[in-house]
Amino acid sequence: MQATMTVPYSRMTVLVPKGETRRFRSLAKELGVKVERKSSMERAMEDIEAGRVRTFASVDEMLKAIL
Repeated sequence: MQATMTVPYSRMTVLVPKGETRRFRSLAKELGVKVERKSSMERAMEDIEAGRVRTFASVDEMLKAIL
């Protein structure tokens, strides 16, 4: 039986320009860095906290706003 060692990670938020995303991912892979995407729930909570949500009284009202 072989013992497995786990490496402790520090969680950080890094802002990468859209044009450099591919390059950043390849550099991260070379460094052995684990890149995780935010979950849908995390993105939704950020939208709520930033006020990027709208409420509607009815479906018809929502459709009028969309179309």
